Amino acid sequence: MMMKTSIEIFKTNVLNRPVAAKLVKCLEGLLAQAKVNFDLEDCDHILRVEAPQAIDVALVRNCVLYHGYEAERLP
Repeated sequence: MMMKTSIEIFKTNVLNRPVAAKLVKCLEGLLAQAKVNFDLEDCDHILRVEAPQAIDVALVRNCVLYHGYEAERLP
């Protein structure tokens, strides 16, 4: 049986790799079995979160906010 994965995409204001790496580590610690990555080359500095269960959007936004950055969920 195939498991349905959840994917959430966020527009961020994260501009550099060290910050992105810190946020990836933080989010992967908060979200069990999630795969988290940034596309900093994209004009929206995309944060992509993929997980085998529903993703807590507020948790993602709060983690990013806690580190001084913004994340806006894209439809």
